Amino acid sequence: MKGIFTYQSLVFVFILISISCSTNKMKIEPCWEPKSVLMAHLRFLASDELRGRRTGTCDAKIAARYIAEQYRSYGMLAFNESLDFFQSVTLNDEPNLKMLHCNNVIGYIEGTDSILKDEYILLVAHYDHLGVIQDTSNLLSDSIYNGARDNGMGTTALLFSANVLANNPPFRSVIFLAATGEEEGMLGSEYFIEHCPVAVEDIVFVLNNDGGGYNDTTLIRVGGKNRIELIDEIWTDLESSGIKSLPYPEDLEYLYDLGDNITFAKKGIPAITISPGFDKIDDEILKYIHKPIDEADDAFNYSYLLKFSQAYTKIAMFVSNSETVPFWKEENEYYARGIKLYREK
Repeated sequence: MKGIFTYQSLVFVFILISISCSTNKMKIEPCWEPKSVLMAHLRFLASDELRGRRTGTCDAKIAARYIAEQYRSYGMLAFNESLDFFQSVTLNDEPNLKMLHCNNVIGYIEGTDSILKDEYILLVAHYDHLGVIQDTSNLLSDSIYNGARDNGMGTTALLFSANVLANNPPFRSVIFLAATGEEEGMLGSEYFIEHCPVAVEDIVFVLNNDGGGYNDTTLIRVGGKNRIELIDEIWTDLESSGIKSLPYPEDLEYLYDLGDNITFAKKGIPAITISPGFDKIDDEILKYIHKPIDEADDAFNYSYLLKFSQAYTKIAMFVSNSETVPFWKEENEYYARGIKLYREK
């Protein structure tokens, strides 16, 4: 009896240790990049030298190359169809009667679960902005629309997430899309979904990232939060780390239809957009949206950039590792499309 008791005790202790290690592993905070790294990303992407990253310009191609080389340094994978992480995009610039040649920048991380790795979470941020627009009434004024908040901030958060997830591969595979042509009408994301490197129905959730500024650094806004059955644990985990999450204000819910997320929602893929914190569109927001003053200068809140990037990454990690992914609420207009998309899988 003594021998049996000892053996059973050892087995029981081993199980407890295994459970404890597994639980602790899930709760360990990843190794976050320091604020200085994010500052460097944003200061480069929103620098005068990149002249506002207008779609189809050499400046935007330099930004795309920078993003691609960050992907490479993280050890991310490129799809066979994608040369150097680039998805070559040709867009029809109707107002100027010419074709634009530009790039989406796409990389991915393979999931660790033998079954779930065949499902993809898609992380998106557009990296283009408005370029150079001369004020004809004041030729000496600043004419470079740097786009630090829109969407250099989001692109920086995308790179932050790519690095963290590359070093902590989740159960599901994750695609990272730095999209071109958003300011031209979500043209880059539309091109991506029509020339998708994986089966569209294998993309089970989209986490977009976009915004025009912030006036409340205690929170993030989540476009689509009321449209999808999101797990409460996602938000309680964020709050425990000191940041609240709220849906878009009701009178600004229309913003959900104005970002890259809508490209995927229309296909039936559950999609949300994470935006910097705001309570209303006030002067603090309006002075930066599509204005030359939107720069990555010393007045930019880089501590909030880090907090925002961490929140975006935690949501990505949670969804990528969860047993099931969030889906549309039944009353939502995209619910039926989602059912049809995944039923055909």
